[in-house]
Amino acid sequence: MDMSERLDKIYSSNPRDLCVRIEKNGIKQNSLHKSMALQMLSFSQKLTMKKLISYPMIIHLLFLISIGAGCDSKTNHYYIDGKTGNDANTGLSIRSPWKSLQKLQEISFQPGDQILFAKNSAFQGGIFFESSGSLEKPIVVSSYGEGAAPSFSNPDQEELNGNVFQISGSHIVIDGLSFVKCADANSKHGKSVLEAGAIFTKTGANYITVKNCVFIDCPIGINITGQHSLITGNTFKDCNRFLNAPNWGPLGIVITNAYNEISFNSCSNYVNIGGTFGADGGFIELDDRYFGTQVHDIKIHHNTSFDNMGFLEIETQVKGDNIDVYYNLSDDYQQFIFFWGGNNSRIENNTVIRTKPPLNGAVNTVFTMRNVSFIVRNNIFVVANGIQVFVTEPYDDGNYDSVLHEYNLYSCSDGSTDDPCGIPLGTGEIIADPRFINIDEGDYQLDYGSPAIDRGMSMGYQMDLNRVPLEKNGCPDMGAYERKD
Repeated sequence: MDMSERLDKIYSSNPRDLCVRIEKNGIKQNSLHKSMALQMLSFSQKLTMKKLISYPMIIHLLFLISIGAGCDSKTNHYYIDGKTGNDANTGLSIRSPWKSLQKLQEISFQPGDQILFAKNSAFQGGIFFESSGSLEKPIVVSSYGEGAAPSFSNPDQEELNGNVFQISGSHIVIDGLSFVKCADANSKHGKSVLEAGAIFTKTGANYITVKNCVFIDCPIGINITGQHSLITGNTFKDCNRFLNAPNWGPLGIVITNAYNEISFNSCSNYVNIGGTFGADGGFIELDDRYFGTQVHDIKIHHNTSFDNMGFLEIETQVKGDNIDVYYNLSDDYQQFIFFWGGNNSRIENNTVIRTKPPLNGAVNTVFTMRNVSFIVRNNIFVVANGIQVFVTEPYDDGNYDSVLHEYNLYSCSDGSTDDPCGIPLGTGEIIADPRFINIDEGDYQLDYGSPAIDRGMSMGYQMDLNRVPLEKNGCPDMGAYERKD
């Protein structure tokens, strides 16, 4: 019995059997494709009787139809316009946008869907977002039209903890939105304080990207409790309120879990004057006290920080390794990094300026390092007011004997100390004027003839803070900027 005869015996009595067999093999068909398949089978039976088509050809054609059915995953674009929209609209076109955030709560979004807010629109309140995209097809939350980025605010602590987007899904991209005057957490205690944030991702919400957004006067801008998330290209500015009085100032970014990255962001004027410590706040905080996870393998690079209380604070409970900080610029009031917790981390190619006077009696220092196995390399430190980089007064949390420090440049801008380092210099380290282009104007790029040029140790990084490519061979410059003549 040849192939045609065997297939004829199996299928000729009922052409629907072939559809059933295909479905049993895991290929789901919608009604349209089933109808097409049945019509094709009926027609092909007539052709096979005339020897014009073979059963293997029928199976191949049916398989192609069924594959088409299996790949038929439609994605939608949803449009929301706070000015001209109407919640009675379909929301599926620019001409028929919804008006409110609440309509989004009614939708179960699919991988590849896009949620687009009209520029020049403003929205108040928050939404709980539990849909997930996929690695290949993330759900995208962005904007459309021309004008200013759509603006969001949730000033109510009791509505989703003041979150605009509270996210439990994964594989989501938030791109090009503005968040203004979101809630503090002054009525909260303990864990609930760290559930604040304009954007808050719950534990298990992984692979979240927040990029090109602006956060203005938000006591926490972005709060990540999931893993494998990227915060990049965002701006945080002008928050001078308590997050939680009297001990907790505002924070641009909070990370409470592992494998996250913070890059190419800028933060300015995140500081609250007053309270227990005289002043408090800062750009980035790592804190894993409350969510049953551990912070480790964090990459913080190519960020700029101006006029904040501090650049980075790592809470005492953090025990994780590989909290690496490189190619950042910090010109802030208090610390560059408080390593109350954390171990085995690298601090490389940063430009750190500590020349501002102490703010309202608060401590003015560069580091604390309670634990061990830190590498400090290729940085430029400029201090004033008697500050020494590796002296942590009034804190007794130096532990600097265990620090590998090499190829750094130290400078005191006001002559208040002859030893801006504070401990004996390491390999390749120098005390010298770095010769910035214009320190008074905050231009910390290296001028011609700087002693920091070509004095660093090659670590395999690809670009400097200005995205200038680094040479693969040869020595990089110290600090965050590479001089290119």
